[in-house]
Amino acid sequence: MKSVLVAGLPPDVPGWLARRLPGVTVEDQPSPGAAADALRTGEWSLVVMDASWLEPAVLQALEASRGSGSAPPVVLSAPSDRRGGEPPPVEVVRVFVQPLDREALVRDASERLGLGAQPVSTAGASTAGTSGLPAAVTAVWLKYRNQVLARVDVLESAALLLMEGRLDREGRRAAEREAHKLAGSVGTFGFAEGSRLAREAETLLTGPTPPAQADALRLADLAVALRRELTASPAPAAAPPPPSSSEWIGGRGGDGSGDANEADASTGSAGSAAPAKNRRSASRSMPAEGEGPTLLIVDADNDTADRLAMEASARGMRPVVAHGEAEARAALGRTLPDAALLDISVAGGMELLRALSDRFPPIPSIVFTRSDAFTDRVEVARMGGRGFLRKPLAPARAIDAVEPLLRPDARREAAVLAVDDDPAVLEAVRFVLEPHGIRVDTLDQTARFWDALEASAPDVVLLDVDMPGVNGLELCRVLRNDPRWKSVPIVFLTSRTDPTTVQEVFAAGADDFVGKPFVGPELGARIQNRLERVRMQRALAETDALTGVPNRRGSEEVLERFLRLAAGQGDPLSIGVVDLDCFKSVNDRCGHAVGDEVLARVARVLQKRFRAEDVVARWGGEEFVVGMYGMDKSDGVQRLAEALEVLREEPFAGPDGETFGVTFSAGVSEFATDGRDLQSLYRAADAAMYAAKQAGRDRVLPAGWTPAHGEGPRTVDVLVVEDDPAIARLLQHALETRGLRHEWVSSGERAASLLTGPAPELRARVVLLDVDLPGLDGLGVLRLMAGERMLERTRVIMLTVRTHEAEVVRALEMGAFDHVSKPFSVPVLLQRIRRALKV
Repeated sequence: MKSVLVAGLPPDVPGWLARRLPGVTVEDQPSPGAAADALRTGEWSLVVMDASWLEPAVLQALEASRGSGSAPPVVLSAPSDRRGGEPPPVEVVRVFVQPLDREALVRDASERLGLGAQPVSTAGASTAGTSGLPAAVTAVWLKYRNQVLARVDVLESAALLLMEGRLDREGRRAAEREAHKLAGSVGTFGFAEGSRLAREAETLLTGPTPPAQADALRLADLAVALRRELTASPAPAAAPPPPSSSEWIGGRGGDGSGDANEADASTGSAGSAAPAKNRRSASRSMPAEGEGPTLLIVDADNDTADRLAMEASARGMRPVVAHGEAEARAALGRTLPDAALLDISVAGGMELLRALSDRFPPIPSIVFTRSDAFTDRVEVARMGGRGFLRKPLAPARAIDAVEPLLRPDARREAAVLAVDDDPAVLEAVRFVLEPHGIRVDTLDQTARFWDALEASAPDVVLLDVDMPGVNGLELCRVLRNDPRWKSVPIVFLTSRTDPTTVQEVFAAGADDFVGKPFVGPELGARIQNRLERVRMQRALAETDALTGVPNRRGSEEVLERFLRLAAGQGDPLSIGVVDLDCFKSVNDRCGHAVGDEVLARVARVLQKRFRAEDVVARWGGEEFVVGMYGMDKSDGVQRLAEALEVLREEPFAGPDGETFGVTFSAGVSEFATDGRDLQSLYRAADAAMYAAKQAGRDRVLPAGWTPAHGEGPRTVDVLVVEDDPAIARLLQHALETRGLRHEWVSSGERAASLLTGPAPELRARVVLLDVDLPGLDGLGVLRLMAGERMLERTRVIMLTVRTHEAEVVRALEMGAFDHVSKPFSVPVLLQRIRRALKV
């Protein structure tokens, strides 16, 4: 076993090294004395130490190991002022200048330990230009290199004018601005030394007194050094090899081959230049249209796993069950889940949790285990777990905890508005954040800020401090003064990190700031942290805690968006208002706990009957609102009626064990026909819902529905002519549920007398006509109706047990609209009726 002794480095470096050097033990020492003891008593493959820790005891321990022939190679971290100074008082194999380049350190350590080359990450900027950067960031640099070098031209011109004594205040300010931009941007593209040179030039130009002619030579030297640094030819970035299984799992297929974009992402790089949406679809097997999200369940207990899978399936999820780490990794090689529920007590459980969290994008995971040790909870949080559930727990409760991770609003694309007058920085921000599934809208002119804000509707605003016209601090105050935008998270991206600027940033109302030049993982982590808080706050504010569906506030924004889309595209849109029948009696008779269960079950029924893109929301009490994009009023009535039929079959239990049923009344309105804004559509649907209650409850009515009344013949939507009362009652119930006016007669003679003659008593839009009727059969009734030319306004659907082709042809030739054989499917027959009513 290879071992590395770390002493005097930042506290997070040892753990980071341990993760990047698989199979290597990394031990951190808390003091120089402890480091000396460890050197005397242990055998080390490598020593990584801060130069300030080379105290006499440490030097003696190193000298003793050298005398015994077991001296480990020593790597030092030293401040920049040690370069060119006295050599360290010990033989070392390499000195890293502070701030420590971690990627260079891990590559050097890996080679010395015989582990081979390590993947390159953007966690630390290379000091050798762009040779270590991912291809996407290199592409941005190549695109803007000429613009950056033009800024160096300004510095060179300022140095020349300063030598000649002709550098005026305006020229000095221009050079200062360009140096500031260079300091903040070139480090992001891997030129850490270039950033340092630019910052020194900025300091020289912004001193308390104007630079003297004596400073001209130094400014010229800085400009020359900057140009030499920035004109180095960038080496093409090679695709890194796939990480080990402890860092990366899955791929595009079962052969274990990884996706190049995924490999980039796992090392924290910005990925390729392809759109984030395409990268995500390439890396994850998404459910087919109409299917639910995938849930990985890892549990060694077969019974527990099966019960969790059954509950997940009942919620519309696609469970994938694994009973151990090996099975889980095999499953992940075939398809990638949207979330995971795992027991960390299985062998390799913690490693699996870390692998899921380290994926790109991460797979949210909830731990479900019998352990309740605080140390386990801390470790789960460290590994990126999103929840901790203790067994035993009902499967329904466990899946309840998983559902928020899978809600469409939690998976929706997040948006960031980045404002900076440097287009190179804006494009670098885009390439850093888009691989995380974040939409990045950019703006380089503050005068258009408000228009860009309205168009973007961002979840986070990213601002630079120093911008011409209106600076970032002023934009921050403008946002905090506006009621709509006062709560949006604001992150500053600035090269000014002095205490005064930091104080001004937070005093203006900022939530966080990132220094320039930035590295991808830090910026990505800061933005993701803010987005996660936004999601949590939005979920609390916009979700009904009892049912788990959106509340009124959470649904109105989506419904308004539906309305704008319907108006622009000319698509249909329906709004349904649902109110439970006699719900107060449920609370009075069975108690509020049972009433709460009823509401939760009703919400679940509605969610299952509607598509993922539809809106199901609880607007208060026992009232729900459903938004159905792409459905007209008739389609909306049909879909809600199907949900009502399912709810009728749901048994509910009271506190005494007695079961009871629940129904609802609903109304449906349609965009443009019944209203052009949300409030008018809601009022129209609400009025139809109250009409349904007055008509007897337990039904769905379209807006504008009125009972048949007035002079002249009665008008119905459907006349049922059927001599079998059981079939007739079944059809009547289905028609009643959908708010269709109907009547039933059991003989052909009665049907003919109602429909035909000089003064008919009844007009029907559709007639369901059984062929085998006593006395005058259905074909005889059809013949009479055709003779009086009634079939031009009335559609006849023939019902018969006999299915001879000649009979069907005869009925159609006489003018029948359709023909349905008995026994028939009620849903299919209802679809035929709906088609006939629309003609």
